[in-house]
Amino acid sequence: MTLEELHDAECEFTRNLLCGMIEQAVEDLRSEKVFVSKQMNAHQEIDRDTALHFIRSKAFQGICDVLSLPADKIKTKALKYESRD
Repeated sequence: MTLEELHDAECEFTRNLLCGMIEQAVEDLRSEKVFVSKQMNAHQEIDRDTALHFIRSKAFQGICDVLSLPADKIKTKALKYESRD
């Protein structure tokens, strides 16, 4: 593998990782699962709170800018599942 190929692979990996973070945040906000376990419900609520914080953060906007992703559309889609808004 050449240095250029290695660089391209690293860039693709980073892009996929960041896109995966965004997709997971949206999915965490969309989840309506109810568990028998109080602990699992508590973990899910933490995931939702973390996702909400991420979607509203400057980091999210910066990631979308760098990756040329439509931040407003993603944010609108994610937040429409958030009942606290």
